[in-house]
Amino acid sequence: QWGQQVYAIVQNTDQAQAVMPYGPKCIYVLEQNDALQRTENYAESIAALLKDKHPAMLLLAATKRGKALAARLSVQLNAALVNDAAAVDIVDGHICAEHRMYGGLAFAQEKINSSLAIITLAPGVQEPCASDNSHQCPTETVPYVAPRHEILCRERRAKAASSVDLSKAKRVVGVGRGLAAQDDLKMVHELAAVLNAEVGCSRPIAEGENW
Repeated sequence: QWGQQVYAIVQNTDQAQAVMPYGPKCIYVLEQNDALQRTENYAESIAALLKDKHPAMLLLAATKRGKALAARLSVQLNAALVNDAAAVDIVDGHICAEHRMYGGLAFAQEKINSSLAIITLAPGVQEPCASDNSHQCPTETVPYVAPRHEILCRERRAKAASSVDLSKAKRVVGVGRGLAAQDDLKMVHELAAVLNAEVGCSRPIAEGENW
């Protein structure tokens, strides 16, 4: 079974304290963790750590930044990569990851033959284990290895965000251009309330109609 020994890689000490109750054997804190640091710049630092520790699997969130980092690590470590995994299992001693294909119409199962499997997990795939606030584990600092071409962030600007994180919703009622008017959204919200769901919409509705 996978996950018998779990190690966590985090960007700062606050994150280290947040994940410690979930039972990692050790937590690695990345250097150069200021607010303007780009996640992709950590690829060389994490690659050096993984070469030293020889893990069987590295799990990342299937976000834009997570996938960009995973791709860099895959090249540097010559490791197989599966994005947006919906399930992970051990079959005949090999790590296998299931992911959607053909626009979500089918699932494919990939058997990973490399010594290291790099997998980005889709939201909601893995439920967190029970936390134990009494759990303690060592933390180690991972030296920053600057990439040859470093991505620099000069400024951050606030972006108007949705009031709901759809990636964490159990159910979503989708809205498309089948609605004739914005007033029709009322019945959609009523349906979502009955189903205990959130409301999402297609890009034409959000960007074209500005509903």
